[in-house]
Amino acid sequence: MEKNELEKTLEDLENPYRPYRVEFPYEIRFTTPQDENITEIIVRTRSEEVRFGRNERDVMLQKGMDNRYGRLTYSKHILNWIAETLPDIKPKDCEVEYLGEPTVTLMNEKEIREFAERCCADE
Repeated sequence: MEKNELEKTLEDLENPYRPYRVEFPYEIRFTTPQDENITEIIVRTRSEEVRFGRNERDVMLQKGMDNRYGRLTYSKHILNWIAETLPDIKPKDCEVEYLGEPTVTLMNEKEIREFAERCCADE
């Protein structure tokens, strides 16, 4: 059932809020405690939300408050999304970039054994 123009106008007068799309780029970064926080993971993306307000300023004020107080819950949401998405990513679809120059150090027998044990301990 479609509302007539008078009903729409009355509803608009009673509720001045309108829907706005909010698009924003962001970055999430974290380290992995499994390797003593050596590995840093950075995800750069963009998201969009629907917010309601009388004007763009209202919506920007809401978004500012959400950004200030919602970082922890947003981090949880993004981490859950990453956990669900990662199994579908194929190694051939990844890009590896080597940064800096490698360091070469001679290893003794004890260091070789310790290295092999660390590598096998995760399996």
